[in-house]
Amino acid sequence: MRKGILIILCLSIFFLVGCWDKVEVDQRAFVSSMGIDLNDKDKMNRFIVTYEYPNINAIGKNATEDTKTFVVSTPSSSIFQAGRKFTTSVAFPFYYKHAKVVVLGEDLANEGKLVREIIDELNRDTKINKKIQILVSEGKAIDILRANIKQDQTTDGIIYTALKGTNNASRFIPQTLMEMIKDADYSGVTLVPKIAKRGKEVVISGGCVMKDYQHIAWIGEKESRSLSLINGKTKSDTIDVPYKDSIVSYAITDVSSTKDVRIDEEIIVDIPIKIEGYLQGYIEGDDRTVYDDEVLKDMEKVIEKFMKKEIERTLKLIQDEYNADLIGIGEDLSKFHHRKWNKIKDRWDEIFPEVKFNVSVDAKIRRTGLIK
Repeated sequence: MRKGILIILCLSIFFLVGCWDKVEVDQRAFVSSMGIDLNDKDKMNRFIVTYEYPNINAIGKNATEDTKTFVVSTPSSSIFQAGRKFTTSVAFPFYYKHAKVVVLGEDLANEGKLVREIIDELNRDTKINKKIQILVSEGKAIDILRANIKQDQTTDGIIYTALKGTNNASRFIPQTLMEMIKDADYSGVTLVPKIAKRGKEVVISGGCVMKDYQHIAWIGEKESRSLSLINGKTKSDTIDVPYKDSIVSYAITDVSSTKDVRIDEEIIVDIPIKIEGYLQGYIEGDDRTVYDDEVLKDMEKVIEKFMKKEIERTLKLIQDEYNADLIGIGEDLSKFHHRKWNKIKDRWDEIFPEVKFNVSVDAKIRRTGLIK
């Protein structure tokens, strides 16, 4: 009997494991955002690495401090070497599991080899979430993280909060570390959101076109919207369309699009886009209202023509000026025309500008508001 009790007590020890390596929440520095700028590419400390992390003691109802966010920076040879350097000036160890954002400075983005090294370091490190958001700054990344924004701070950081808040619009297309690597593997190009400082505020709009991990061009909100529509990533947006002597404000509520790749003597891509939405604002003449079916059909045609023209202009831009497959045609070929892709993938830079696109837009106005 005593032996049985003793055995049970001994076995129970395995279920009573103590937290021998426990670290209290307020004794960790939870990195929310990282910024990386070019320092001197020919020296050991090639980068200026900046960490942003919340002050846990300033968050919540019982906050004991006023400073809600800390920003620290140092010259470093790599992202995580900077964390080791900070141990001499920051009281608590850095914790990277909750890092949400990496901002690459503009000067650094122009150095493809160094960007590739950074992306590789982030991808290999087990402490980094592979869904971390990547952005490129107009100017220096350190200025973005130091921006004095007059709004409440969160543990996620202001930049990630902005990314989440505008995720359904198409002013920019969010890009994760995992998606960036996948895009680069298929076609050698990727589109990363552009972030810029405007006064005391940070603005995310448009994007940075990167080829072989090197910045080659900026695109604006209109181009970003077109690419988002083509890739089926638009969930909601509002488009102002000129109509007669006024402006139709068309709110998009649903988008479906496909890319049908055909191979004859040349590569042809059909892009049918179906859009549904409602009128947010428009005043028609005294004798006609938006309840008139004829007026609605006319508006739909104008919206279709406007959006088709905008999308075709964007396709021409990425083909003729950037030679950048930002809509994943190479990926579609590799999946559905594997043999053909194996023959042409090494010459994709030469072939992509010759791809023929057929764009069609079908826009529907489902609601017109509460008044005539």
